[in-house]
Amino acid sequence: MARINRKKFIQGAATVGAMAAAPGLLAQVGERGPTRVTIDLERRIAPLDPRVFGSFLEHLGRAIYEGVYDPGNALSDKNGLRKDVAEEIRTMGVPIVRYPGGNFVSGYHWLDGVGPKKDRPTVLERAWNSIETNQFGTNEFIDWCKLAGTEPLLGLNFGTAGAEDAANLVEYCNQPGGTKWSELRKAHGYAAPHNVRRWCLGNEMDGPWQIGHMTATEYGRKAIDAARQMRFVDRGIQLVACGSSGPGMGTYLEWDQQVLQECYHEVEALSLHRYFNNEGETGKDSTKFVAMNLSFEKQIAEVAAVCDTVQGKLRSRKRLWLSFDEWNVWYRATDGNGRREKAPHLLEEVYNLEDALLVGGLVNSLLRRADRVKLACLAQLVNVIAPIMTNKSGLLRQTIYFPYVWALKHAKGEVLDLHVDGPRYDVRDLGPAGYVDAIGTLDRPGKKMALFLLNRDLQNEREVTVTWHDAAPTKVVASQTITGPDLKAANTFDAPSKVVPQKLETPAASARMTFKLPARSYSVVELGV
Repeated sequence: MARINRKKFIQGAATVGAMAAAPGLLAQVGERGPTRVTIDLERRIAPLDPRVFGSFLEHLGRAIYEGVYDPGNALSDKNGLRKDVAEEIRTMGVPIVRYPGGNFVSGYHWLDGVGPKKDRPTVLERAWNSIETNQFGTNEFIDWCKLAGTEPLLGLNFGTAGAEDAANLVEYCNQPGGTKWSELRKAHGYAAPHNVRRWCLGNEMDGPWQIGHMTATEYGRKAIDAARQMRFVDRGIQLVACGSSGPGMGTYLEWDQQVLQECYHEVEALSLHRYFNNEGETGKDSTKFVAMNLSFEKQIAEVAAVCDTVQGKLRSRKRLWLSFDEWNVWYRATDGNGRREKAPHLLEEVYNLEDALLVGGLVNSLLRRADRVKLACLAQLVNVIAPIMTNKSGLLRQTIYFPYVWALKHAKGEVLDLHVDGPRYDVRDLGPAGYVDAIGTLDRPGKKMALFLLNRDLQNEREVTVTWHDAAPTKVVASQTITGPDLKAANTFDAPSKVVPQKLETPAASARMTFKLPARSYSVVELGV
């Protein structure tokens, strides 16, 4: 992730033009009347990869230390891992977590974080100007992933390290034994290999704030060298190339194309990053802010088009997928200077109701683009721009926790191609946006479907009529909404329940159902089918 005080944050403020066409966003212009959703269970966008709702931990602020790792705390196990946090992540079902950065990774030497803890160096961490003790490293992260029931997505240092260092880490993690680096892992107490399948080739290397910043051609050549060396060690890994840091970059899309022209054949995916704010990019207009997921979808469409252009030029049979491995709301807690402290309080964003509404919209967008986005990471997971906050005695669920956890719990199977027809309003730079944003998933083995419904109308209840053409639901399994009278309401340790899910009143299950969505709300309805 980039440091806002180095002006990367302008990426979200780029003019996005007219809304890109996408399944589920057709509408009629007009302010009154219901939104009509038509469902045909045979019309599908794509199977949903559960890794689309992954997350991210960086050695930044209190994400690691005092977040997932807190030795001496009564809530931690004998290895210093916070049991309450790990159990929360396991219960949520977070499928994959990216680590250790972010900007941090571009100056990180993985050897500093393995082996006996008494021998690990304390260093000045230069991305966030913090003191890094290296008491939590690769092996501790793998242990934590097992405790939390999630998969590791490891990032590689492409700033101060290179291809050989990347291949060595793959060997350390994945080679069973009999070689220099695998035997070192075994000497560190890990006889079995970690078998890390997915790797990120650097972080935001197009950004001038990044340690080791380079041109697209330089990066692409470094990436292909690293990829070949890594695959020599383990041919079963998947690699994500570093895409542009966002639409506000002067080299946006040009960077992506030049990188892929160098390394297309050796990677499976390209990364995207994006953070949203309700200040400069919206003019503090909340009606625009809650529609910014349309800009998110436009970014996905643009980057996918670049991937396909390069595929065509190279006459390749391989089609890349996308890894949206940093996305969230972030704009209030922007001081990234750790002042040479250990675990400083950095980027501890306090989220409110309107942030949760946009995160719900972003969830809908990721579902709608499940044809192309196969991995994504809510940035981040604990304490740093995160849905979960900790103190010494427990944890807090922020407002954005709820739409995220609903996606984890209810979005299963295939994403349905809904026909959505309803009133719209004009949004500056975006074009028309539906008052209701709807998407659905179908879990055939579980005989369930889920509807995810965002009401962008900040003043009025909106009616949604859902009609099934080929199969009527048999029962309402669950229905919840997140709403409230105050868009700026937030949860705190002193008042943890200001914004929490409420029951959404629903009609009886039938082939035609009418839902009444509260003003400024995000809702989920799970149905038996």
